[in-house]
Amino acid sequence: MQQEKERQVLERAWADPAFKQQLLDDPVAVLRAAGITVPDGVQVRVVEDTRELLHFLLPARPATLTDAVLEQVAGGLPDSFGSIAGHLGAPRPGALLRNF
Repeated sequence: MQQEKERQVLERAWADPAFKQQLLDDPVAVLRAAGITVPDGVQVRVVEDTRELLHFLLPARPATLTDAVLEQVAGGLPDSFGSIAGHLGAPRPGALLRNF
């Protein structure tokens, strides 16, 4: 459900320049208004890729690398990799150059 709401925000931002600007200016308010959970105290920064500028997401390092986390990484990127932007369809690291 959350991913569907995030997809809707992404699609609306692509179609509506005024909405996109609101998302860039105050992402927490826009995401919450769309029904997306953003925990109190969490900052969200929306950045936009272009043909000339790509963003490489460096996720926070886990407190400890458990066997389960190591297995996920060894088998590919886990579903929880990234942030809201990642879930919204941003390219995964390693996929960046395939899009161009």
